[in-house]
Amino acid sequence: MRYQMKLRTRSHRTKVAVLRVGVAVVLGASLAGCVSQRERTVKGWLVGDASERHPIKVGSMPVGLNFAVPASANGLTQRQGYDLRSFLRKYREKTEGPLIVAAPSGGANEIAVIHALGDIRREFKRAGISRHEVQFDAYSGSGRASAPIKISYTTFVARGPVCGDWSDNLARDPENQHYRNYGCAAQQNLAAMVANPRDLIEPRGMTPRDSQRRDVIMDKYVRGNTTVANKSKDEKAKASDVKGGGSN
Repeated sequence: MRYQMKLRTRSHRTKVAVLRVGVAVVLGASLAGCVSQRERTVKGWLVGDASERHPIKVGSMPVGLNFAVPASANGLTQRQGYDLRSFLRKYREKTEGPLIVAAPSGGANEIAVIHALGDIRREFKRAGISRHEVQFDAYSGSGRASAPIKISYTTFVARGPVCGDWSDNLARDPENQHYRNYGCAAQQNLAAMVANPRDLIEPRGMTPRDSQRRDVIMDKYVRGNTTVANKSKDEKAKASDVKGGGSN
């Protein structure tokens, strides 16, 4: 009799333990579902704005041009002059600065470097670059016979996001949320096409207004004349002069 009671007690304890384990598993699964749901709602790809979901990174990058100047040279060659003018056009488009010119000193080509620097200054003047935009530096030529003249400036560069994450199942989305790759291609194309990446950081300054027409109107106003622009006979028309094109 005692043996049977012990068996029943153990059986009862086993059922209670199994029940507790089952409840713990169910609660654990429910909590895991809540955590998973909470994690999903804060992921970056769920942000509505594509510029925040797939940001474009704008950084600075040096752009340089080197001119080899042999000791026998008498200034820049024709090809070097063409390359310098093209380089300066790009610099003016980017409107960044300053221009840094590093010339070798103490090398075997020092005299040739002086002649080349004279040509470079003349090209700067033709391009409308003031001396305040240029910084001249010297570096050791180490006795090299053709140590180069180095011209450089820093410009902004836009880097688009990395696209191609198609891990979401687009065929089944009960929440109808943005998927990971949504808007990424548009951001990548914008980074590739923008003419001046600095525009993505701050707006450009306004150019001075054209005051020629304003001065003409103000002069007429001061003299007491009419400020209405004179129009030719062909520019004038009356409503009674306009004939309909329909038939009677």
